[in-house]
Amino acid sequence: MDQDRVSLRQLLTLTFAALLSPAIRILPGRTAEIAGEGGWLAAVAALPVLLGLCWVLFALLKGKGLGQTALEVLGPVLGRVVVALYLLWGLFLLAANARLVALRFLTVSYRNAPLPLFLAALLAITFWLTIKPVRVLARAGEVFYLALAIGLGLSLAMGAFQMDPGRILPLWGEDLPAIGAAALPVLGLLGYVVFAAFLGDRVIPWPGGRKKAMGWAVGLCLTLTALQAVCLGNFGPGLSIRMNTPFFMMVKGIGIAGTFQRVESVILALWVLADLALLGLLAAACAAMVRTLLPVQGRKRVALPLVLLALAGALWLFPDAFFLTRTMERAALAGNLVMGFVLPLALLAIKKLRRME
Repeated sequence: MDQDRVSLRQLLTLTFAALLSPAIRILPGRTAEIAGEGGWLAAVAALPVLLGLCWVLFALLKGKGLGQTALEVLGPVLGRVVVALYLLWGLFLLAANARLVALRFLTVSYRNAPLPLFLAALLAITFWLTIKPVRVLARAGEVFYLALAIGLGLSLAMGAFQMDPGRILPLWGEDLPAIGAAALPVLGLLGYVVFAAFLGDRVIPWPGGRKKAMGWAVGLCLTLTALQAVCLGNFGPGLSIRMNTPFFMMVKGIGIAGTFQRVESVILALWVLADLALLGLLAAACAAMVRTLLPVQGRKRVALPLVLLALAGALWLFPDAFFLTRTMERAALAGNLVMGFVLPLALLAIKKLRRME
C-alpha cells in the first residue's frame, strides 16, 4: 500500500481529463444562456475562485486525504457524517454521469441499442480501474489526457478558422455583471475537483506543489475559455443554447478536403476517455471515503458494492432523459458549489479556529 503513490502532476492530469467530460455538456450553452456573447469569458471570471479553492485545499490537506482531514478537524462523529455526505454525493454523481454518458452514446451513435448494455460496459471498466492501485488510474489518466489534448487542440484550431468574431465581440462594461453570473455553471463544473482531494494521501509530497496547482488552474480555465470562444464563434449564443453539445456539433462541420471529413467520429471516440477518467476519479474517491469510514480491506470488497449501487441508481433514479438533464442542471450545480467550495472552506476555517497545524 505504501508503494501506491502518485505525483501531483499525475493527479492534476487525471482531474483535467475528467473535467472535460462534463465540460462539453455544460459549456457553452449554459454560460451563453446567462451572458449571451460574453459567455465565453465565464471561465476567466471563475478563475479567481478556483485559485482560492486550490489554496484552501493545500492549506487544509497537508499530505492527507480530505476524508482523514475531516475526521481530524471535526472529530470522529461529525467528521464521519461529513465524509458520508460526500460519499452519497459522489455515488449520485457517479450514477448520473454514467447515465448521461450512456444516453450520449445512444443519441449520437447507437440509437437502437439497449441503455443497460452501455451502462454495464462503462461501469465494468470503472470497476476495473477502481480495483487497481491508484497509480494505475493516474497513469491511465496521463494517456487519456494526451489523447484528449491532441484531439481537442486540433478541433479548436480547425474550428477557429470558421469563427465569426462578430458572434462573441464586441463586449462592453455593462456585460460584466452577466459574465460574472455565468461563472456559476463553470464553478459547478469545477466542483468535481474536490473529489481529487480525497486521494491526497496518495500524492508524493513535492516542493512547489501549490504553485503547480495554481498553474494547472490557469491552464484549465484558459482551455475552457478557448472551447467556449470557438463554439460561440461558430454558432452564436442563440443557436448554442438550443444544442445539447455545441462542441460535437462544431466538429461535425470541420475537416480537410481530400484527407478526412468525419472528424466528429474520432472526437466522439476520444471523449470516451474523458468519460472514463471522470467515472474512475469519482469511483476511486468514493472508495477512499468508504475506507475512511469503515475498516474494509481489499479493493474489490469496496469497489464492487459502489459500482453496483451506481448501476442501480443510473437505471432507476432517473425515469427519463429530461428529468436527468434538469436534475443535473439544478441539483448538480448547487451540490457541487456546496460540496466543492463551501465545505472545504468551512473545514479550513474550523481548522484555523482550533489552531490545528
